[in-house]
Formats: sequence, C-alpha cells, structure tokens
Amino acid sequence: MIRKYADRTDWGRIVEKQVTVVSKRTIGFSGTVTLCEMLKVKAPLYKRYSPEQPEICIASDGYKWLQHFPEYAHYTLSSMYDQEDRVVQWYVDICKCQGVTDSGIPWYDDLYLNIVILPDGQLYVLHQERLEEALERGELNENDYELAWNTCNQVVEEYRNGSFDLLLLADMHLQELNEES
Repeated sequence: MIRKYADRTDWGRIVEKQVTVVSKRTIGFSGTVTLCEMLKVKAPLYKRYSPEQPEICIASDGYKWLQHFPEYAHYTLSSMYDQEDRVVQWYVDICKCQGVTDSGIPWYDDLYLNIVILPDGQLYVLHQERLEEALERGELNENDYELAWNTCNQVVEEYRNGSFDLLLLADMHLQELNEES
C-alpha cells in the first residue's frame, strides 16, 4: 500500500504550486478539502481512457486539482480543472484509510482501484490488475481487497443512480476557495 499526500510533494512534474487546505462542515459534506494550484509544471500530462476517446490534458500550467477527503469514507475525490476552471475529469482514489499529517496535510493509503468520470458522463474503473497483484504479493489482505471492491462498486452505483453528490459540491467548493484567496 502506498501513502499519498494531498500536497503532491512526491510528484516531480510540478515545479511551482500553491496548496490550500480547509476543513468543511456543510450540508452534504464533512471532511477536508485541498486545492493544489499548479502554477508551473515540467510538462503537461495527457490521458486517454479508451482508443476512441481523444487525449485529455489533466495537468498543465494553471490547472487546479481540488481534492475532497470525506470523513469516514474509503475514497477521496479529485476534481481536475483547466486554466478556465472547467472540469476536465473527476478521479476517485479508493483508499483503506485517510488522515492528516502533523503539519496539516491530508493523506490516504491507496488501495489501487480508481474511478475516472469524464464531464460527458463516461466512467472508467482503472487499475484492477494492480489490486490483484498487491493481493498476490501479500501487500494487501483479503479484507483490504474486499473493501476496495465494495467501495468502488458503491461509488459507481451512486454515480449511476445520480446520488454521488460530491460531484455537485466540487464547483461550489472551488469557487469558495477562489474567493478566499
């Protein structure tokens, strides 16, 4: 299992950034929200999730990644915005647990499965093979494996039936953070 941090300190692609961390307790969300503003990156990052889909840029100069760490949840949600604050994708990281460092930076222990949701509604579940390999290596136990799939399936079902409300809150939270800075 890999511990990942909201300030992206381990990601060498970012040359210059600004990170904001706030606790939120509102109707529909309780937890921590981070905003990583990529002021300068070494090179843009492009992704393609299916052969018929064009590449999409998910990280470049001026891009913003808004990450939600919902209390008691086994996932985080990253809303990735371009320079014009338009969502380019939502990225769900399935995790065993999450917390905050002594210096106030949120972290999560990654369970490898990810969900990508594109603005046009397409949904992709990624990295199933990484989860399988971690189980085979003994890095994860059967409970971790089941937690990952149960959480993934729950998020996918909530999204498909229109009840994954965190997607709706992301733009509002980004606007609030933009106004505060």
